[in-house]
Amino acid sequence: MTSRETVRARPRLAALDGLRLIAAVAVMLFHYTAAEKLLWGNPSRLEFPTINHVSRYGYLGVQLFFVISGFVILMTAYGRRIEDFVASRFSRLFPAYWVAVLGTFVLQSFWHGDRSSTALQTLVNLTMLQSAVGVPSIQGAFWTLWVELKFYLLIGVFVLVGMTRRRVIAFAFLWPLLAAIAAATHTSLLISLLVPSHAPYFAAGMLLYVAHRHGHNLLVWLGIAMNYVLCTLQAVRYGRERTPEVTGSQVNGLVVALIIAVIFVAVIACSNGWLSRVEWRWLTVLGALTYPLYLVHGQLGFFVIDVLHESRNSYLVLALAMLSSVAVAALIHVLVERRLARPLRRAVARSLEDPDLSRPR
Repeated sequence: MTSRETVRARPRLAALDGLRLIAAVAVMLFHYTAAEKLLWGNPSRLEFPTINHVSRYGYLGVQLFFVISGFVILMTAYGRRIEDFVASRFSRLFPAYWVAVLGTFVLQSFWHGDRSSTALQTLVNLTMLQSAVGVPSIQGAFWTLWVELKFYLLIGVFVLVGMTRRRVIAFAFLWPLLAAIAAATHTSLLISLLVPSHAPYFAAGMLLYVAHRHGHNLLVWLGIAMNYVLCTLQAVRYGRERTPEVTGSQVNGLVVALIIAVIFVAVIACSNGWLSRVEWRWLTVLGALTYPLYLVHGQLGFFVIDVLHESRNSYLVLALAMLSSVAVAALIHVLVERRLARPLRRAVARSLEDPDLSRPR
């Protein structure tokens, strides 16, 4: 068996699933112990003065998600038909998302600790297009889904045009550069489509998949290095300008740069280094929970904190908020994703088939 055939036979990298779990936990801790919310009765930085020094950097878990997404989505799309790619992404994204949106609406009907949505806003949220039409997301963390959808759109166009190694490398170089130019020239439509703030994370993940699939190449690693520099610039700027507004605390630019470096090294180790050989199934199982966990941890965790924080120890309430989110995520994965993903994927793929091609002559 050739090395290329080996890569195709092992599409699942357990260590990457472990990284996704780390990213999800980082985001949870950021929202629960660093974001400037008064659900604890005090600012989070005062309620958790020690944890806060670390968790204030937890927003970078989203950036880790984007790098992994660039890798995994390219792997999903590579060599596949557009019908299969669309069906795969639709069945992966929407079942758990619909449950999370409806569950959040029910929760908000009797609890208004963080935000509330009307029935019409909830219906719009079910399409996942709320950001495109100016409707508030039913949960704050859902903003990343709109970014992901734009990336899927670009990859879908790529699949239609034809995906080759050379084209992927060129795209991963040009996309972040064109996005940066759009941002510098304030071209609003291109800024919206090319997502300058996050393009280098996705592009880096794509190049890491190229290295994983086709082997090491100087141009590929130069592209990874270029995107690392752009990611670091974006993360440091965001940390200095926006994080104080969100957390009420300053972050250290050098620490942010080091975390971005660790993210890149970790993804490289999990996809192209010695960690790529890890085959622990429990990592894959936990990794499967990260998407529903990301969807439910916000409102559910805030609800647990708001209800219990006055009568229980803060660290106990924090643990209960995290465990309850994991438990609900596991239920969604077992009862919804496992049961609906495969039949939904087949149904969507059949719907996209050209009937003229399957009709007997």
